[in-house]
Amino acid sequence: MTRGRSPVVAIGEAKRKAAAWGFMLIAVETETQLPFDFVINDRGRISLVRVRRLKYAGYGISDILRLCRQEIAELKKIPAPDEIYRELWVRGPGRDWHRYLVLKDTIEALENDEDRQGGNNTAGSPDVRQQTAAG
Repeated sequence: MTRGRSPVVAIGEAKRKAAAWGFMLIAVETETQLPFDFVINDRGRISLVRVRRLKYAGYGISDILRLCRQEIAELKKIPAPDEIYRELWVRGPGRDWHRYLVLKDTIEALENDEDRQGGNNTAGSPDVRQQTAAG
């Protein structure tokens, strides 16, 4: 599991952001530490969400692959059917949010706060951006 403390404040913010974006939050309570922080349902699409807080801006696929290597590896190891997605939500120093879909061999950038503020409501669209990279 990832070293250090869980980003509790960022996880709370992510949950509020998910609710504001219209996602249904699914509570998961356990005594053991899980490789994800919460679960969302977006119009029938279930995603396990891991939250990561970054101190410095850098949201390109190559940046995320490098900076969030351990979180991505842990999400990939989750034994779940293909119908359950794995997402990494990254909060930057300006409290802006960036979402990434974690696939077996790649990650893809989903929407972020700028997309939402600019009027691009692309929730639930795993192919919002065509940037991909081997992981």
